Amino acid sequence: MLKNYFKIAFRNLWKNKTYSTINILGLTLGITCSSLLFMLVIDELSFDNMYEKKDRLYRLVEINSTPEETRQFGIVPGPTGKVLSEEYEEIEDYTRLYKFGGQIVFQHNEEPYQERAYYFAEPNFFELFNLEWIAGDPATALQKPFAVVIDEEWAMRLFGSTDVLGKTLDSGGETDFLVTGVIKKLPQNSHIQYKILVGLPTDWDFYKEISTSWDRYGAYTYLLLKENAKPESIHQKMEGFVANHFKNPQEHDFYLQALPDIHFNSAAIEYTSDTNRGEITYVYIYIAIGFFMLLIACINYMNLATAKALDRGKEIGIRKVSGAYQYQLISQFLSESTLFAFIAFFLSFFLIDLLLPTFNGLTDKQFEFNVATFGSIFMLISSITIIVGLLSGSYPAVLMSRLKPASILKGAMHTGKGSILLRKVLVSTQFTLSVIMIIATLIAYRQLEYIQDVPLGFENEQMLIVDINNGDVRERFETIKTEFAKSPYVEGVAVSSRVPGEWKSIAEVYTKNFGSADSIKMNYIGFDADMIDLYKMEMLKGENFSGNNAVDSLHVIINETAAKALNLQEPIGKFLSLTDDGTEQQLQIAGVVKDFNFQSLHNKVGPMILGFRSNVFQSIDYFSLKFNAEHTEEVLAHAESVHHLFDAHSSMEYHFLDEQWAAFYKEDRRVSNVFSIGGGVTIFIACLGLFGLASFIIQQRTKEIGIRKVLGAEATSIIALLSKDFLKLILLATLIAVPISWFAMDKWLQDFAYRVDLSWWIFAIAGIAVMAIAFFTISFQSVKVALMNPVDSLKRE
Repeated sequence: MLKNYFKIAFRNLWKNKTYSTINILGLTLGITCSSLLFMLVIDELSFDNMYEKKDRLYRLVEINSTPEETRQFGIVPGPTGKVLSEEYEEIEDYTRLYKFGGQIVFQHNEEPYQERAYYFAEPNFFELFNLEWIAGDPATALQKPFAVVIDEEWAMRLFGSTDVLGKTLDSGGETDFLVTGVIKKLPQNSHIQYKILVGLPTDWDFYKEISTSWDRYGAYTYLLLKENAKPESIHQKMEGFVANHFKNPQEHDFYLQALPDIHFNSAAIEYTSDTNRGEITYVYIYIAIGFFMLLIACINYMNLATAKALDRGKEIGIRKVSGAYQYQLISQFLSESTLFAFIAFFLSFFLIDLLLPTFNGLTDKQFEFNVATFGSIFMLISSITIIVGLLSGSYPAVLMSRLKPASILKGAMHTGKGSILLRKVLVSTQFTLSVIMIIATLIAYRQLEYIQDVPLGFENEQMLIVDINNGDVRERFETIKTEFAKSPYVEGVAVSSRVPGEWKSIAEVYTKNFGSADSIKMNYIGFDADMIDLYKMEMLKGENFSGNNAVDSLHVIINETAAKALNLQEPIGKFLSLTDDGTEQQLQIAGVVKDFNFQSLHNKVGPMILGFRSNVFQSIDYFSLKFNAEHTEEVLAHAESVHHLFDAHSSMEYHFLDEQWAAFYKEDRRVSNVFSIGGGVTIFIACLGLFGLASFIIQQRTKEIGIRKVLGAEATSIIALLSKDFLKLILLATLIAVPISWFAMDKWLQDFAYRVDLSWWIFAIAGIAVMAIAFFTISFQSVKVALMNPVDSLKRE
């Protein structure tokens, strides 16, 4: 019986080539695009699943509470994990990760190398976080200081092979890195991302201090609980632990963050910028867009199938008279829809393989379509296909199986008002979703354009940032500045404690007007007299630093927000009291600089104190070099030579400031790209269905059109007649889509401190665009009929 069903289905598919092509193309696009999106969703929801002990692993997070605010830290004092594991029997083990500097640098074959994705790790790290090894022993690989485990990409890059155990890398210091392990490339859905792990430098005095001091933060600490142990039981005892080890216990608390929760719940936790963080809201958006595309493709099939029911009346009637049961007719039509879906399924495999590199580029992912991933992708697409086949075929199957054979064979068959109403509802639904997607695309595009074009208050292009990593360089910075500036392609050099787009912690000081009792916490950065001019910041009042150390070290510059927070109408010459960890200074305001965005536009500009480079709060950490972009390679080579001249034992750490800022909006660009793809695909699929439905309805009204032409109707009036019903539905769809999209996009924009307005013209453009596309789609069919000789039209009837 099943064989017969599919034989009939193939015959109908071949007989109605136009409708079959429309259905298959729509379903193929729907399955392909939704599968790609659901791959993205599965990847986001499966973070850290590769770790066997994931259900028992927790990251330790500190809650730091003061009268002014409450903050969360992803790093904790060094001894915290060790002492907790000793005091609480629920904890089976712990491990710590550290970062000493923004990137690790080393030399190989006299070539400098640097990597930001690195950590110093404890010997037991791989006992908690298992990975696939190519070479080495995970139990011993990190036991020695400066033993290094690298991933396969670094092994191939450095040595052209993964057989590299025992090889050394020049650290630039007294101890070289010894390669003791090679691991497979870390999965992209791990919240910890690294390419290099280094054994902890246990002989460093600095490490001994931070690993034992309760006042020094820096350890990413993970706890492994025993089987059936509950994190709540540990938290209940935390008050006593804090009281025993912290000077101000009322300011400290800790909680255990489950490993699967880290990816989506780290945005509010400081010192987690290296964590692979995600937004669950965006996952919901991807699910919704994937569902929209599938739904529109299914609606296409349902509309065309119910419309074509009139052409299959005799077939249905004869089957019923011959004794076919209703369930058999339903099975027949479901077989047809499933056949269409599985043809689309096989075509989708080719399309996914073709589009995957482009999709990876748009979403910044690394999905692969190979033997290893084939099974999971096959299951995903198969599941989607079965759902699509059953969903799209269900209503047409039930509708046509209920038709009465007597009415059918008398030629009085009709699908009823309910069917026509449903068809209108389905068309309206299609275009409602399409308009929503187009509006979302326009708004997301405008917001990202705004982010790129909005004045930041400084220039971040053509700016090379070079890290300062030792005291000798700090002491000789004036000489080094002069050497950097000798290149004809370097337009200026400045030094500062931090730079815009900073990943390191920014100093905070409690600031108050001299003599006042109320203080306000403000960010503090130090820089020299060249910084403001180099970054083209705008001085609103007063003067920049003069370059005279004795004078400048007694003055500060504040931003507009700080002046407002301190309620200073005329701030120049006023004195401020600045306090940090017991260190207090009275400094005079020399100038006010226009607000500038030190962090991404997701955050508002806060009050900021700009102190001179020689200050007690924060030492200089960076050189900023403004350079000619046409000579980037020459500038880098010159900077490398200067760095080597003054710091021969380490490689130069650097980054380009505009690239750092672009990284802030990676996730937002991904969403914008998904909106663009979704908007284009949904409107295309909807128009495919509209084309097929319009051609069928026009075919049904051929006699009417012929009579109207004989009676003198103009071609334009016939086109308008055939188009108006569809355009009314699309207008209704637009009216429904506008409030829904306004609400959704307003909620998305709330994540930005600086955002575009939801202007009325965006919604108008989206509605007009969809109306125009739909009109041209319908006109393609209606114009042919309107220009047809009425005699030919009537002959066909």
